[in-house]
Amino acid sequence: MADESKNRDFSISETYRHNLLTFQEIRTRNPAMIECLRLAQEAALHDLPIMILGENGTGKNLMAQAIHTAGKRADRPFVAVNCSAIPEPLIESELFGHEKGAFTDARRIHKGKFEIAAEGTLLLDEIGDLSLAAQAKILRVVEYKQFERVGGEETLETKARFITATNKDLRELVAGGLFRQDLYFRLRGFTIEVPPLRDRQEDLVFLVDEIIEESNRKFGKSVRGTSAGALRLFRDYSWPGNIRELKSVVSAAVIVEKGDELSEDNGSFGVLRDGLAVGALPAPRAVEEDGVYTMDQMEKRHISAVLRRTGGNKAQAAKLLDISRPTLDRKIAKYGIGVDGSQAD
Repeated sequence: MADESKNRDFSISETYRHNLLTFQEIRTRNPAMIECLRLAQEAALHDLPIMILGENGTGKNLMAQAIHTAGKRADRPFVAVNCSAIPEPLIESELFGHEKGAFTDARRIHKGKFEIAAEGTLLLDEIGDLSLAAQAKILRVVEYKQFERVGGEETLETKARFITATNKDLRELVAGGLFRQDLYFRLRGFTIEVPPLRDRQEDLVFLVDEIIEESNRKFGKSVRGTSAGALRLFRDYSWPGNIRELKSVVSAAVIVEKGDELSEDNGSFGVLRDGLAVGALPAPRAVEEDGVYTMDQMEKRHISAVLRRTGGNKAQAAKLLDISRPTLDRKIAKYGIGVDGSQAD
């Protein structure tokens, strides 16, 4: 990674949704991230499975895209599956597909993600959230490259390369009987760990600048940079939501900023001093009287704060959270959050 120009940082732009990210679009000055990229580029050239580890918001999906575009399968499909977003009864249909008449409302053949991926790359994102039953069904495909559609008798084959991603410690899940050891060993292959934003202080300034530029375009603003005081707030904060959280905070700050640069007095920065970012997750050090926050509690507070910031505008909230509107609606329903950001007990 001697040539830093080839290591532009994780793209914060929307383009990756339509055009897969490449390693040429990634830059960093952080030694751990440089080593992460070196390993990922090497892994991209070989057909072993790849497991990407990292906290939420570090860019695991984007890393998987870069690996795909750098490998021999770049001209084949890249299919990403968010395992945590698929209801348990639909796992088989979504992954393996189903035949016409397999169940009520199955009016046509539906190809699953294994079939769609064909000879390309299949990303199983948040695989640590799969149930043991779902893991058992995936194990056969990973081991033998064979599967049947739901309601079908024909055995199909997949030649897809498997990339998995998770924010969980799968070794701990295996030890606790919550993740199959045989599946873990078959998926592990190359293991790549993306460092959290709090350990990438060297990258913070140009990430903030990039988000400001994008937010200016989105919201018709003309913020030119960040004050020294605001930058100190950024450096002192632990960013538990990583780059996704940084984007949420900076985007909100650009919207409300009245001056030419983001000021430490910006209305969106007040709670940074207390360890909580407006429209962002609580920092790990924040605790309730009866203990620390669970991940679900943190996400619930995150979404609630963004909805309050946007006055209940779900379209704008989805943009700030960097998730789709349907995903936001599902999470609102899951946590019982009011449109105004109020939280049910």
